[in-house]
Amino acid sequence: MMNQMILGRRVALAAVYLERYGLSLVFFCLAGDRVHGLMVLGAQARSQVEAPIVEILRQVTWAQLYVCTGLLLLLGRRVTVPPKKVEDVLLPLGTTFFYVMYAAVPWFPDLWKKSLCPAGWQAPCMVAGVVLNLLGLWIAIWAAVYLGRSFSVLIEVRKVVLEGAYRRIRHPMYAGYLCFFAGFMLTSFSLAYFLLVPAHMALLLYRAWLEETRLAECSPEYREYRKHSGFIFPKFGGGE
Repeated sequence: MMNQMILGRRVALAAVYLERYGLSLVFFCLAGDRVHGLMVLGAQARSQVEAPIVEILRQVTWAQLYVCTGLLLLLGRRVTVPPKKVEDVLLPLGTTFFYVMYAAVPWFPDLWKKSLCPAGWQAPCMVAGVVLNLLGLWIAIWAAVYLGRSFSVLIEVRKVVLEGAYRRIRHPMYAGYLCFFAGFMLTSFSLAYFLLVPAHMALLLYRAWLEETRLAECSPEYREYRKHSGFIFPKFGGGE
């Protein structure tokens, strides 16, 4: 099984370097693609072709997320413990590039793309979805600011961060991601997103669990921290 396959040291270090330089470049390219999309929308607006404000905000949101991710990967601090198992590399990559599935939605059958929201609720759902998009993005960025150079895509150990956004929640960045993608589900309200978003959320939560399992193996401080912090939502009061 995948989780039984141990990575050799050279392979693990190669994965770390590819994450820093290869994945950061990928995210910068993805941000560039979103900026190009914004330019196309701007050209449509100038030619008096309708350019929906929701789509403009969506492109801006994705561009910010990609740029932030690329910078954090490129400037990350040295890894203390590199990925140990194949799943520590493949699962995070699969979760991260699940975004490709959203890009494939235009090729889904028309029935899957059609909004299932009643006409009277479409505008409120779009507004709520955009608010969740922006809220989720800024929660993730807030968490990333505290995580700083300890951010990674692969499952690896760097300096453990236990303050700020991480004081009561072990995975505030994932909380932001869940909010972010729930927003897309609301704005689209289609079968395609009702299938894709829950699958993506399940992958994110499993990746978060795997990440903290590795951290707990390497850090007694983190094992203690888990007793008085919440997984995704804050935990108030005493220990477990």
